[in-house]
Amino acid sequence: MTDLQSIDSNSYPLPDKKLLETSNLPAFCTWIPDQVYVVLGRSNQPEKSVFLERIEQDEVALIKRPSGGEAVVLSPSMVVIACTDSKDNYERSVDFFARCNNLIINALTDLGIENLGQRGISDISSGSHKILGSSMFKAPDRLFYHAVLNVSELPGTIAWYLKHPTREPDYRAGRDHTKFVTSLKDLGYNSGIQPIIIEITKNFNREFKDITIL
Repeated sequence: MTDLQSIDSNSYPLPDKKLLETSNLPAFCTWIPDQVYVVLGRSNQPEKSVFLERIEQDEVALIKRPSGGEAVVLSPSMVVIACTDSKDNYERSVDFFARCNNLIINALTDLGIENLGQRGISDISSGSHKILGSSMFKAPDRLFYHAVLNVSELPGTIAWYLKHPTREPDYRAGRDHTKFVTSLKDLGYNSGIQPIIIEITKNFNREFKDITIL
């Protein structure tokens, strides 16, 4: 039985947590999940956001992140991209969203993936289908952005664990996860995760002066 009382964003355990702890700003990291995780947004209620019985049945880790947004599924067929920078460099947090997302879009375009754009508050989509979702945490001294990019996970995996969100971007138009989410593989990309990590890291390293790669 999942202990809902123990799900606390203050004990967020995933690798990008180090960007909340480093004193070196800006900083950046990428990582590939080592298993399936279901991650709640800071204000999500588990009973409303996820299928708890399926998570328990499959012995999947259920955790909560410090940033906002809706629940997500992470899997080894995805890559997580995270960046932190001083709050003083941005008038609005959406400017940091746009900066990071544009770097990712440019990297994917260089890998031959076309017709990508930012939609909703901070998604990256191909047309009307989402390939990346991101969220942000505002700390006293920094903005912390992290995103999950679906390289080759089946949308059905996401639909198995996540209920329909209580909030959604207009372009979703009420579609369930299987009709809303796509992957780079479904867009014709078949070269694996490492070239994606290399290209995205190169773009962030070039954009941010003296960035620390963790």
